[in-house]
Amino acid sequence: MNVSESPKLTFSLRHRFIHSSQAVRALTRLSEVHADSRRAGTSNGLLIQGPSGVGKSTLIMEYIRSLEDVGSIDSEKRTVLFVEIPSSPTKKSLAAAMLTALKDPFATARGHSGEVKFARVVLLLKNLGVEVVALDEVQHLVDYHRHGAYETADWIKSLMNDTSITFVLLGLKRTERLLKANEQLRRRFSATVDYDRFTLTGKSSVQFVMLLGAIQGELPVPTVSFTEPTMIKRFHLASYGLIDYLIKIVDRAVWLAVSRGLAGIELPVLAEAFEDEVWSRATEERNPFSGSFNFQPLIGMDEPFAKVEED
Repeated sequence: MNVSESPKLTFSLRHRFIHSSQAVRALTRLSEVHADSRRAGTSNGLLIQGPSGVGKSTLIMEYIRSLEDVGSIDSEKRTVLFVEIPSSPTKKSLAAAMLTALKDPFATARGHSGEVKFARVVLLLKNLGVEVVALDEVQHLVDYHRHGAYETADWIKSLMNDTSITFVLLGLKRTERLLKANEQLRRRFSATVDYDRFTLTGKSSVQFVMLLGAIQGELPVPTVSFTEPTMIKRFHLASYGLIDYLIKIVDRAVWLAVSRGLAGIELPVLAEAFEDEVWSRATEERNPFSGSFNFQPLIGMDEPFAKVEED
């Protein structure tokens, strides 16, 4: 078998879910809220908030997979419905997005009023046995500076009133402003999980090291130690503690090593992967895997993590 045929080239951490401590905590909380809805027959809410790239959407996909593994999903039903909130959210556009996710052939029918769409959403949710609705990119309700955005929040509340479904809101940290502005919605989503980036302080530091160790253990090629103290700093600064960037860098490094027939992953491979996946204009001093790196956070103007904290 030549290199181009190697199954290692199809390797991706995207095909594996890393059960970090915060991921397990979030999955446990989601399972508890879902179980409460099942047991009481009432609609419950859960807010999962954190910066882009921490894996909030991936978490929902893993929850769906876990339900499939234990046989909790009926193949003829849609136990979990995943919907991305439109960037310009209104009652009608959100209803259309939900109907599209429910595979309704009339999802975008222009002749249907908002009330008709709402009724169809409720009917399909019940008929398809949906138990969990995950609404992603909920910060759009905060960013869309129009009265319609808050009407849409009321629409979600009304939908919860008419169903016995668990609703999960996934969004950036500023999503919390929506709940502060809507007291009734705040009561519905009193359960909150902060799904944050990893830091190098306290428990988060330990979790980050464990994550790096778990990632290294999944790799199909030899590599430098990911958990050596200096490498921990390099990986953290290269990803800003965001798992999405970690996966991009490591996946690319594996591909480079395998496609070139290298013995394994060394610093130069990681440096190239960083340039390919995170910052193409990185200089030697600003590439975390370069021997000349100055070990300063990449948060300056025009650097890759300049605006992460603003989320």
